[in-house]
This record gives sequence, structure tokens and C-alpha cells, in this order.
Amino acid sequence: MKRYTVQLARIEHRIYQLEVEAVDAAEAEQLAEETWADDDEEFTDLGCVHAEEFIHEIQEQKEAA
Repeated sequence: MKRYTVQLARIEHRIYQLEVEAVDAAEAEQLAEETWADDDEEFTDLGCVHAEEFIHEIQEQKEAA
């Protein structure tokens, strides 16, 4: 039998949520981005909402000489 290296790729879209007090949506977005940059543990991880998986590459391994 032959030996192969198989690379599986997974692309995920995750949702993180944070409550902020702001004057308007633009300020809320800015505060959230600043908080994310400083401490992403403030956000609630709502999990993966979409994922796509596919084979990225398959390579046959060369036999040792």
C-alpha cells in the first residue's frame, strides 16, 4: 500500500456577543472593536454558526531510498 499525507481544511464562522452602552450603533461598534482588541474574554462565545470542510491537498509520500 502507498502512504499519503492528507490536509483537511475547515473554515468556520463564529459569533461573539458583547453588551456595551453607547450613544449610537457606530459608537457601539467602536467600543466592541476596542474591547475585542484589549480583552476578547469579555465576549460571550455563541459558537460556530457555519463551517465548511474540504480536502486541501493530498501528497503521496516518497519511499525511503
